[in-house]
Amino acid sequence: MHSAYDFRIMRVLRRRLGLTLKEVARRSGLTYPTVESVETNKTQPSLKTLDAIAGALQMSTSDLVGLAERRLVQRRTAKTPEQERPKKSDIGVDHCRIAYYDKGKIVRVVAQAGQRIHAMGIHENVHEFCYVITGRVDLMIQDEHHTLGPDDTILFDGLVDHSYTLLEDGEIVTIHIPKDIRVIEQLLDIDSETSSAMSVGRNEKAGA
Repeated sequence: MHSAYDFRIMRVLRRRLGLTLKEVARRSGLTYPTVESVETNKTQPSLKTLDAIAGALQMSTSDLVGLAERRLVQRRTAKTPEQERPKKSDIGVDHCRIAYYDKGKIVRVVAQAGQRIHAMGIHENVHEFCYVITGRVDLMIQDEHHTLGPDDTILFDGLVDHSYTLLEDGEIVTIHIPKDIRVIEQLLDIDSETSSAMSVGRNEKAGA
């Protein structure tokens, strides 16, 4: 059955609560076949049915629907940032190749010793990860310097003014992750218990 939603996530959610399908049916006041058909995507449930199942799973209906949104694997080719509008103060943007995932980005930088990359124009309200592949890099975050070598990684607030200066010829990869993690969740298929458990954990903390 083709649908915009994948309710197999229910299996992960109920197992976290130690519930069987029969117990979810009992708690929700629905029949076993109804609950089973929703969890296996055999039917498109009504809002009333989702309300009942969400209550049995101790979560809001909107959270259940949000987790069930079908997330597709997405593939992007990194390109030069032609569509960006760098700030006049930006330096070294031509050393960047960027793969765009809505508000998220993966940026590959290949540069020579002495070259500096200061490209705040390509940043939004994101967390930034940096992974040094080869060479050595001086990362300046505001007035603080961090010297990174191969396989060193660092995480910081991407809105804070920062720049990379290559101390040796090298390659780095930075990943811009929107601070609203739901933006990333909408791009990926949460089909594993580990990923789904993370989402449920966030919902539980939010309701604490």
